[in-house]
Amino acid sequence: MAKRTLDNVKLGIFVLTGLLLLILFLYMLGKNQSIFASRFEIKANFENVSGLVAGNNVRVSGIVVGIVEEVELVNDTLVVVTLALNDEMKKVIRKNAIASIGTDGLIGNRVVNLLPSKEPAPLIEPGDVLQSEKDVSTEAMLRTLDKTNQNILTISEGLKLTIDRINQSSQISSLLNDKSLSQNLKASLVNLRNATASASESMQDIHAATSDIRSSIGNVREGKGALGYLLTDTSMATQLNQVVLKLQSVENQADQLAQEMNDLVQGLQNDIDRGPALPT
Repeated sequence: MAKRTLDNVKLGIFVLTGLLLLILFLYMLGKNQSIFASRFEIKANFENVSGLVAGNNVRVSGIVVGIVEEVELVNDTLVVVTLALNDEMKKVIRKNAIASIGTDGLIGNRVVNLLPSKEPAPLIEPGDVLQSEKDVSTEAMLRTLDKTNQNILTISEGLKLTIDRINQSSQISSLLNDKSLSQNLKASLVNLRNATASASESMQDIHAATSDIRSSIGNVREGKGALGYLLTDTSMATQLNQVVLKLQSVENQADQLAQEMNDLVQGLQNDIDRGPALPT
C-alpha cells in the first residue's frame, strides 16, 4: 500500500513537471524567445513607440534577429526600448544603425526594424544605444486622410454647383445643343492649319532670303563679286578718289565761269540801261 502511494506521488510529480515545462515552452514560444539561444542587449530611444510591447520582433533586412526585451517610459518625450539580439548579430550590425518602428503586415504586430547606414562604423557592442527614426503614427495618417476627405468634399460641392449652373443656363445649353458648333470648330481648325502652313512657308522664304543675304555679305567681306571687288580693291579706291578730285576741280571751274558770265551779263545790262553815248 505504501509502495503504491509512493508510485502515485512520483507519477504526480512527473506529470506536474511536464505541465510546467510545457507551459514554460509555450510562454517562451509566445514571447518569441529561445531557451537555448544566447543573446545580448542594446537600447534605442524613441519619442513614441506606437503600441510596441515586450516580445515583439526585431528585424534586420526582413529577418528576425531578436525580440523587444523591455519598453520603459522615462518621461513624456522619451521611451527607452531594450532589444535582445542574437549573438551572431555582433558581426553584422554596426553602431550607426538606425532603429525604426514598423508593422508586421498591414494590421499585424509592431516590430523594430534596424536599418543599416551607408557610412562606415565599428560593429555594435552590448549596451550600445542606437539612433531612432520617427515613426509615422496611424493617428497622424488618419488626421491627414480626414483633411484630404474634407478637401475632396469641398471640391465635389463646388463642382456640383458649377454643373447645376451650367444646366440652368439656357445660353450654354443652346450652345451645347447647337449642331453647327462642331462644323464651325472644324472649319476654324482647318483655317488655322492653313494659316500655320502659310506661316511656315513664309518663314522658310525668309530663312532662304536671310541665307542669301548672309552669303552676299560673306562674299563682299571676302572680296568676291563686283561689289566686293570695288570695296576691297585699293587701286580702285585711289582712282575713285582722283576722279572725285577732278570732278571737284571741274565744278570749281564751272562756278568761276558762271561767275564771269554773270559779271559779263550784268555789265551788258548796265550798258543797255544807260543807252548809247551822245556825240560831243
